[in-house]
Amino acid sequence: MPGSGAVRSPPVAPRSKAFIPNAPDELTPEWVTAALRRAGAQGSVTGLTVEPLSGGGIGMTGQTVRVRLECSADADGIPDTVIAKFAASDPQTRGLIEVYDSYAREIRFYQRYAERMPVRVPTYFGADYDPGSSGQAGPVMRHLVDALPVGVKIWISKNTVRYMRPSKRRYALLIEDMGAFGSVHDLTSPPDDDQVAAALDVFAAIHARFWNDASLAGDDTFDVITTTTPRLLCDVARARALPIACDRYGWLGDEERSRLLEACDRFGADLARLNQPVTLVHGDPRTDNLLYTPDGSVILLDWALTANGHPGWDVGYLLSSCLGHERIGARDALVAGYRAALVSHGVTLDEVELQDAIDAAYRVVAVQQLLALSVLEGTDNMTGAEMADLWLPRLAAGLTHRWA
Repeated sequence: MPGSGAVRSPPVAPRSKAFIPNAPDELTPEWVTAALRRAGAQGSVTGLTVEPLSGGGIGMTGQTVRVRLECSADADGIPDTVIAKFAASDPQTRGLIEVYDSYAREIRFYQRYAERMPVRVPTYFGADYDPGSSGQAGPVMRHLVDALPVGVKIWISKNTVRYMRPSKRRYALLIEDMGAFGSVHDLTSPPDDDQVAAALDVFAAIHARFWNDASLAGDDTFDVITTTTPRLLCDVARARALPIACDRYGWLGDEERSRLLEACDRFGADLARLNQPVTLVHGDPRTDNLLYTPDGSVILLDWALTANGHPGWDVGYLLSSCLGHERIGARDALVAGYRAALVSHGVTLDEVELQDAIDAAYRVVAVQQLLALSVLEGTDNMTGAEMADLWLPRLAAGLTHRWA
């Protein structure tokens, strides 16, 4: 989950007059047919069956289901099954995710960039959504929020989820069913070093393909990494979330606490570094957003937080989710392998610049995970806190590790 920004609902925009399913049980053959045809298929869907994915398909941020399709005899380009993605059913979670316009951003990614990817991503099979834009604070609101007293910021953090209001926008996305192509690793069992290296090779290919690509500028597929109100988040992380972490974790000693405080203090500067418009970044390359096939290749899933930023964000984010104290020594070699892969695609990135950006990514993700503890404390949705329990020790390993 991204760090929570200011409590602000997304801007109101007129809904489309067309029918758009907003949940799995609202899917119809007619809508699926129209979506598939807009994506280039021919023929009609005559019937459909919605099935849950293993694990239920109800994640932290949305609803995902498998849809089996029955087609007319003249069908061409209509698959037997598709994956359908919708906004979260929980209104508070949905409101929080809409601040980043993530549902629409993922649709725009598939519509505009999936075919430009130099690596395998799920095929786009159609979508629709209501107009609207990010709920991130603009310049005036950002100045006002960041200037608030720390006590008021803490109150905001305690009530972000409770008072977050979702819009009435509808989102429906159909993509290729990758269920038979491989498997994912969750945070409890992250990929091994060879698998991480394979993922970094995939990121190098993507980053090189879009390196300094002028077509990314101004595209509303992309939004800022994490937040437009860094002072709000760093103040809450320092004053409220870090004490919660210190009470929660016996492993958090003086050095780890010092590094986490540094992460809070440098949060704004780190975000400025990572938001440099260098290339297309995935934005959320957590271990369970990577699908590993039997032949060792990697397919990237979940493009809801894609951004135009520094490649060190993807690299640091992935490494931080995988490498604990027992594996952190492999980080230097993995990063060197990523740089070598960039070179093989014709792009050179200074070693120190990349290391500094990876360090910045570690610090930003650490603040995000601290905030997950404070924002979700006392709510029914503690999935983010459980994630922080696994992720923060790995972040601490990276924050205290020194480059060779």
